[in-house]
Amino acid sequence: MTEKTPASPQSDAQQQEFAIPDASEGYRLAEAAVWLLLEKKAEETVILDLRGSSDVCDFFVIAEGNSDVQVKALARHLRDGLVERGHRILNVEGMSEGHWVLLDFFDVIIHVFLGETRRYYQLERLWNDARRLDLDADWFRDSAVAERHPDLKFTFAPGAETQGS
Repeated sequence: MTEKTPASPQSDAQQQEFAIPDASEGYRLAEAAVWLLLEKKAEETVILDLRGSSDVCDFFVIAEGNSDVQVKALARHLRDGLVERGHRILNVEGMSEGHWVLLDFFDVIIHVFLGETRRYYQLERLWNDARRLDLDADWFRDSAVAERHPDLKFTFAPGAETQGS
């Protein structure tokens, strides 16, 4: 749940303009995606802010599961949860194999990896100049997050209080 801002050729003004977290629709979608992934026990969840670095999308969400079955379950839960909330999905790739599922929501592309596949392709290393936000369940305890996502309900542990409605 820390933000890492690596050295990059961008000016200080550009870095500040795209600070995360922010109120943009893309960031809110990326954060909601992480929330849904954590509900199904995704690990190593990361948001990469690609604004100013990529014309493809504004954010990557990267997460991993421990098995191909979990990767597929994570991707299905995520797809269903975001579509249910009115987000339009453009494309899904890799669902049948479960090693790397890519879900394209236009401004946000979500990558759900099997751990060894994630380490092999090293997307975070390829995009090392992007602003990075590592999120875990503790991130969602913050009241500002609940305000951004009043419709989401996140359970931290069995018997724990929930946040949202």
